[in-house]
Amino acid sequence: MDKKVTTEDVNELRFSHCYSKTRDKVFMVRATNGPSSQIFRVTTVILGILCAVLMATVIGLCISFKGLTEKHILLSQNSVANNNLTLLMTNYAHLTSSLMTLQTNYQEVISFKDSMQRERDRDRQVQNLLQEQKESLLSKQAELRSRVTELEQSCSRCPAGWELLQSSCYFFSPVDTRERLSWYQSRERCNTSGADLVVIDSQGEQEFIQRILKGKRVSPGDWFSAGYWIGVSDVQTEGVWKWLDGTELTQGFWLDGEPNDQQSREDCAGTHKKENPLKTWNDAPCSYPLKWICEMKMNEP
Repeated sequence: MDKKVTTEDVNELRFSHCYSKTRDKVFMVRATNGPSSQIFRVTTVILGILCAVLMATVIGLCISFKGLTEKHILLSQNSVANNNLTLLMTNYAHLTSSLMTLQTNYQEVISFKDSMQRERDRDRQVQNLLQEQKESLLSKQAELRSRVTELEQSCSRCPAGWELLQSSCYFFSPVDTRERLSWYQSRERCNTSGADLVVIDSQGEQEFIQRILKGKRVSPGDWFSAGYWIGVSDVQTEGVWKWLDGTELTQGFWLDGEPNDQQSREDCAGTHKKENPLKTWNDAPCSYPLKWICEMKMNEP
């Protein structure tokens, strides 16, 4: 494999060649015994000095060339570094732009997600509302079917305008008139039809009466005057409520705080149209004018 010739090797060859020529000339001068030998010695010395100067010049040029080469390499490296730095800055700018784009897209996705969540919540609320309405309609449908059944049965067994529940017919005084009677007058009015004031002796009967009342328009006046007399009182013994047949009351459906026998003169009871069907009774003076509910027992077919 050939060895690479460097600048230093060329300079060394040039110095060796110059030194060889000078040495030969010195030998030639020494070999000459003529009169001009002194001139040859001076010439030889001068040539030696010139060769030394030339050698120093060549070495200096070599050193300068080496320094320039190193500077060139450094400049080249700096240029590459600058190019790399420029490339890195460009890539950083691209990455920054991409990051901002991703952040914008992320915010849009979050906003869209929140919008979808709100829309889903609204849909859920609408769905729940529709479900409640459906259940309410189904409940009303069941009530209407029961009502139709009751009407069909009462048409064949109860007088016109009376309501049927099991073996009893019920009459509710009309709300389209202003007629109201005392407890005693109401009982007399029921007696003229072969009935008496209603005796509510079960929860089913209480709920049936409230269902009928909910379907009626409330007559003008406050809630107190819109009640209906029922057949229970404590006229004989204060605090001991009895039905018309003398049976003592065991289960009542009083409003909260009732009966309170206000002013010690509330001895008769009436029922009112209320949201809670099991809390509708109120005690009142027997002379107070109210509507009334009659009950007439029917013989089983």
